Amino acid sequence: MRIVKVNWRDVIACNEWEKADAIKCPNIMSIGWLVYEDQETIKIANTLDLDDFEGKADEKPVPYGITAFPRGCVVSVEDVI
Repeated sequence: MRIVKVNWRDVIACNEWEKADAIKCPNIMSIGWLVYEDQETIKIANTLDLDDFEGKADEKPVPYGITAFPRGCVVSVEDVI
């Protein structure tokens, strides 16, 4: 599995009296093992279970701690290693 850095823009909602031009979508960076991608979604895992402690997986290592990014929010995906 590839370790990747995903740069993405987050959605923000405000409940104060800010004007529209004061609200900016923050740029965020997440790092993890790339476990899935298609034209709509990229998924990374922050943890790998090397032994399949639950005994439920067909393949090892088993990824957990999944973050799914809609492609429209992703700015870039870069290999870390």
